[in-house]
Amino acid sequence: MNASWSLDTLYLPRPARLTAHISSRLRPPDIKEETVHAVLAEYGLELTGRPQNMPNARRNRNLIVHTQMGRKVLKLYRADWRPETIAHEHSILRHLAQMDSPAPRLLATASGRTAIAHGSNYYCVFDFVKGMNYSFTFLLRAHRMQLMRAAARTLAQLHLRLLDFVPLGRHHLGFISRKGQRVRDVDWHIKRVVELKERSQSLSEPASDWLTVRGFSILDNMTELDEALQNAQLPITIIHGDFGLHNLIFQSANQATPMDFELARLEWRLSDLVSCLSKLRNRAGNYDMGSVREFLAAYQVEYPIGDEEWHWFPLVWKNYKLAKAVQYWSSYFETNGPARKLSLARDAAEQAGWLTDHPDMVREMRSGMLGE
Repeated sequence: MNASWSLDTLYLPRPARLTAHISSRLRPPDIKEETVHAVLAEYGLELTGRPQNMPNARRNRNLIVHTQMGRKVLKLYRADWRPETIAHEHSILRHLAQMDSPAPRLLATASGRTAIAHGSNYYCVFDFVKGMNYSFTFLLRAHRMQLMRAAARTLAQLHLRLLDFVPLGRHHLGFISRKGQRVRDVDWHIKRVVELKERSQSLSEPASDWLTVRGFSILDNMTELDEALQNAQLPITIIHGDFGLHNLIFQSANQATPMDFELARLEWRLSDLVSCLSKLRNRAGNYDMGSVREFLAAYQVEYPIGDEEWHWFPLVWKNYKLAKAVQYWSSYFETNGPARKLSLARDAAEQAGWLTDHPDMVREMRSGMLGE
């Protein structure tokens, strides 16, 4: 087989995907129909069919809506998503649209607004993106490698197109500006972990006990890493924030559209690579180094990472995973569960030192990037 493979025949949905798809179809729409009508009216749209839940939607309640202007996606933002964060995302998406870069296309109202406040929530509408999502599918190994290469090229090109863009608003997980001060700095994490340790005293979850015992150790590591990485003066750009097959719609084996820019923000570009590559693990928790090497090699062709920047990758990995542990731990209390978030926090903390403990893996990644 070769690059002319048909993407319509070489995958098999995993049971979890089928279950999620069936569930999305059987349950009532996640947004009340009267709200759908009211929000769409702001965009000059009318329903021509029954709204459908997005299959496999995770973070938000999104609907596929059939209108007189074709299929659209109606997005409901989480209750804790602030206007400045939405403005940040939307300015990035508008910039990508101006560059004709693959990304979801926002619709605007007659007054030019792309986000609508209705009741206590915020909504927006996107054009529907056609194609195939291959997360939660069984793939031939060679086919998966081809998708990895396409994904890497997509990410590298995205980074290049956003290299000098200054977005509106700000994102709470990123830098305030390219000068290097974070919205949530080390002091924020110290205060938050102290609160989390106190609130976790009443829990009976094993993962909570594990985090409580190691909370201050996590902070000590983050403080040391913050100082080292500030001195590294790594370039700050706009990253996607949650890149991977789960957020890619493929139009062909070599063309994909990145989706879900909620976590797009000013950040080190290495953080996007950490976010993506750390997801390439099997059920046993082992990293798929074949996929990692293919991804890095294809990325390197489009937007090379020099030796000096790569030198800091293990520490960026560690810093990213420790911050992620605090985020999951915090999110457990912000959303009243589920307990899986505590397990994810523990896993992130445990994976933080994976590269610093395995320098051979760092060398293997680098050799893959350089085609050695």
